[in-house]
Amino acid sequence: MNKPSHKELERQIKAQEETIKRLNKDHQQIHQFFDSVPKNIKIIELIREGKEEVQDYYYRYVNKAFTELVGKTKSQLIGKRYKELFEPVDSYWLEIYNKIVNTRKSVNYQHTHSSNGRYFEVFSWIIEKNMIAVVFADVTERKQKDLKILNDKENAEKNDRIKNDFISNLSHEIRTPMNGILGFTKFLNDPNLAELKRKHYISIIQNSGHQLLRTIDDLIEISKITSNQVAAIKNEVCLNNLLLELFTIFDLKAKENNIPLYLRKGLSDKDSFILTDPAKLNSIISNLLENALKFTNEGSIEFGYTKTDENLELYVKDTGVGIKLSRQKSIFDRFTQEEKEIKNNFGGPGLGLSIAKENTKLLGGKITVKSKKGKGAIFFVTIPYTPTQYKLAKTTLVQKITENSKHHCKILIAEDEKINYLYLEILLKDKISLDCAIIHAKDGEEAVSICNTQPEIDFVLMDLKMPNMNGFEALELIKKTHPKLPIVAQTAFSSAEDIEKIKAAGFDDYISKPISQEALTAVIERTRKRKEKNTLK
Repeated sequence: MNKPSHKELERQIKAQEETIKRLNKDHQQIHQFFDSVPKNIKIIELIREGKEEVQDYYYRYVNKAFTELVGKTKSQLIGKRYKELFEPVDSYWLEIYNKIVNTRKSVNYQHTHSSNGRYFEVFSWIIEKNMIAVVFADVTERKQKDLKILNDKENAEKNDRIKNDFISNLSHEIRTPMNGILGFTKFLNDPNLAELKRKHYISIIQNSGHQLLRTIDDLIEISKITSNQVAAIKNEVCLNNLLLELFTIFDLKAKENNIPLYLRKGLSDKDSFILTDPAKLNSIISNLLENALKFTNEGSIEFGYTKTDENLELYVKDTGVGIKLSRQKSIFDRFTQEEKEIKNNFGGPGLGLSIAKENTKLLGGKITVKSKKGKGAIFFVTIPYTPTQYKLAKTTLVQKITENSKHHCKILIAEDEKINYLYLEILLKDKISLDCAIIHAKDGEEAVSICNTQPEIDFVLMDLKMPNMNGFEALELIKKTHPKLPIVAQTAFSSAEDIEKIKAAGFDDYISKPISQEALTAVIERTRKRKEKNTLK
């Protein structure tokens, strides 16, 4: 065989050099391409013991995305063992690589990195014996979106269930007292009904009416809270007097259930004058006491307050059914009760604690609970202690009209609902026994006309919501010509915001529906005293 000539050897060497250059160029282009890929790429050589278990591996190639992910350069990675570089070892990867070399099948999977909690979508396959290519992408954002969609769906379904339960329960809470009112009202039509039974039926009707009113009040309150229509209106109040009034009301209810009720005051009357929203504070404690009475069958109930640093810590303590730990946060959510079986036993739309929580926030405070299942509960309401200058406590007891006040007078009742007018007429003439002439105006326009033509009217009971002209508009026109005529607003809205609006409009007083004999008596007495005072000036 002839040896290649010198020129032929030079040609072959040159061709080989060109091939190497071309291969290097191709290699560089491949590397550039892989470096431009946003997905993480690595090629690894497995280290196996006994030709079975993968114990470790060498990095043979990594792209730019992978180096950025792990925070190391290519020179720091290529040729190095995994366990030399990273601790702790994520055994999950080794298990996957074992599976690939043993089955010689590619694997597509998702993995959550143990150190940073990020989600990766991974594709791995075998290149040759013990050589594996791994391509993976960070899909954390997509995964989080998917989880959020799933979570939102679950929450929506949960809320739907809660709302459906609430609507069903609310229907029960409205229909039950209405059944009592309508049913026992029909029984009263019996002319042969014994007097004792008549009184009993009337009591049932009244209790049913109060129950229905509480449900309606809760719905109105939560509606205002939901639509951000509620704000704290702070005034001076004697906390001791406020709690004493609540004790007087709830002690009667407690005695009906044979449950002792105790009041513990933490400050003297002088030091208990504070600046807060009395209506909201009253609502908070009332809801907690209602809750305590509902869930306490034996033992006792105690409420009161202590002063701690710059705060007042009010509490309501009972010996009732208690609340298990897992439910002590959710009981303050809207439309929920502690237990479904408890809801079935005790009823209620499940709004009281939610209202208490929201009102507490408006007062700048917080509400918490401590309880054990079957061992009762203690609710704590912490609000800022903002003392005001001491004033003599005003009486909180409703005063009856004295004989001196029973003079002949003329009262205008502006009321579009005939039943409401008849009710007021009976209260004034038959129950309070006021010597008066009563004039009926069916709307605001008629009320203005009567006041202009009959200047001898002593005072006006003005409904706020009437056709043609509402109570606010009628007030403005009447006061222009009769500025000293006492005008009392009668309203179905009794929140602190509503009361402030009534006062700001220029009404001399107000009375909330449903109107009781005691409340109407007190309003008349206050009106009489103001009129006498103005006459002396």
